[in-house]
Amino acid sequence: MAGYAREAETTIHAQIDFEVPPPDSEPAALKKSLRVNGVPRPAAEFVGAVNVVAFAAEDIELVTGAPSDRRRYLDILISQTDSVYLRMLQRFMRVVTQRNHLLRQVRERRAHEDELDFWDGRLAAEGGAIVDRRRKAVERLLAYAAPAHQELAGVGQRLEIEYLPKLSDQNVPAPPGSATELAGAIARSLKGVRARELAQGMSVVGPHRDELQLTLGGQPAGLFASRGQARTIALALRLAEASFVEKYTGRKPVLALDDVLSELDADRRRRVLAAARGYEQTLLTATEFDLVPADFLRTARRFTIKAGEITPEAA
Repeated sequence: MAGYAREAETTIHAQIDFEVPPPDSEPAALKKSLRVNGVPRPAAEFVGAVNVVAFAAEDIELVTGAPSDRRRYLDILISQTDSVYLRMLQRFMRVVTQRNHLLRQVRERRAHEDELDFWDGRLAAEGGAIVDRRRKAVERLLAYAAPAHQELAGVGQRLEIEYLPKLSDQNVPAPPGSATELAGAIARSLKGVRARELAQGMSVVGPHRDELQLTLGGQPAGLFASRGQARTIALALRLAEASFVEKYTGRKPVLALDDVLSELDADRRRRVLAAARGYEQTLLTATEFDLVPADFLRTARRFTIKAGEITPEAA
């Protein structure tokens, strides 16, 4: 799988190679290698090399799915514009894994409770830095998401986004303060929930339990939005992501829209395609060309995919 991006007069070629064992061989793990301009790169350096914002049918889970779906969206958004963030997130998850292991050992009396103090400090420090970056990112994201939703949905209920970190035993808005102050809040909460964590054998406070709350007209979108409304919100989040990436990298991302038109009415299809025109590279899939207005088709390169074969269509 390959992707291309342009920055000024420079073209960046990013490629992911998968090594798949033959069908008649013994089962083996899928091997993956990453290259940028032909040079092997670790995954942490690959992220952000070519910025791609993709919308697919399952993106409705950003609205109706679990908090982990929205955390992943937020983490990918930040990682595309902040090369340090992904490494921070990886360090934090290693801390959570080690700390959870120790919690279970203490519960089983195979380790002493005092050993948790070191990992509490690590979780608080790494977690405070992540919460600080997530909070700032959501504040900036809302400036793009609300207008994008209004453009797609027309006049109607306003989309709101609120970041609710797990700084205590509940998800609450982050208080003002620096990453160090946020780390202090996490550290204080860890002392208060230690007995519960020992009983459950897992860390219950920290960014791995954060929530990104979406509301439409003041109501939780995951509970009250119709399927069409949820799909529009998810698409607005993707378009906001594209604007966010362009703002903070200086590069227009590749916009990939997979079957985005099939569940939209004619007016919303027109609005989506108008937004897509603003990108240098847009990949749009549709089950039938009739869904795409003629004026848009005239300016697009068209391909038909059938039985795995890609055939260019005449202009």
